Amino acid sequence: MPDGATTMSLGELMSQGGTTMVPIYLCSIAGLAVFIRKFLEFRRARLKDLKWLEPVLKLVGSGSYDDIPQAYNGSPHPGTRVVQATVKALQEKPEHAEAEARRVASLEIQKLEKNLNVLSFLAQVAPLLGLLGTVLGMVDLFIQLQSAGQGNVAVAELSSGIWKALLTTAAGLTVAVPALAAHSYLASQIDRLRLQVSNLIQRVLYVASKPQV
Repeated sequence: MPDGATTMSLGELMSQGGTTMVPIYLCSIAGLAVFIRKFLEFRRARLKDLKWLEPVLKLVGSGSYDDIPQAYNGSPHPGTRVVQATVKALQEKPEHAEAEARRVASLEIQKLEKNLNVLSFLAQVAPLLGLLGTVLGMVDLFIQLQSAGQGNVAVAELSSGIWKALLTTAAGLTVAVPALAAHSYLASQIDRLRLQVSNLIQRVLYVASKPQV
């Protein structure tokens, strides 16, 4: 390593960005908190657990609607509430069963989508905050250079000011990329659930429409 070269820890490096780093830090904390909360919420919903579906379809086909709640076996899957609403509509107003099923399905999906747009917002705003910090840093640097006068600007001072100004852009991108990845992952889970529920509704209505043997 050349003489005079120094190494900095990540914390020391980030501290060089100044006060403009504060909103970026807040974005990172907010993004992490939202992702953890939504991840745990998705996990508790057990979106991949559809073991209850086949027993429920058999009961629907036989017209044993009163026994359906026991067939869920305590599953927290949103689809169980969609089936419950569909079965209730089939008993009361069969012609409105599909509309009621899709209404409840939409509500269940909206519950899981809640606060998901926060991650998308953070992924967009973090780089802009970083760019703003860089612009402000460059403006401050040129003001200092102008005050120093011509011929008094050291190369080391100039380069130091530039890399410190660029730190906020790097930090903004460091926050934005994971936030975007987290949003994409959670959104894919929502899309999968939407297809699951749509398929579930069609299967329940199909089985219910078949003549009972």
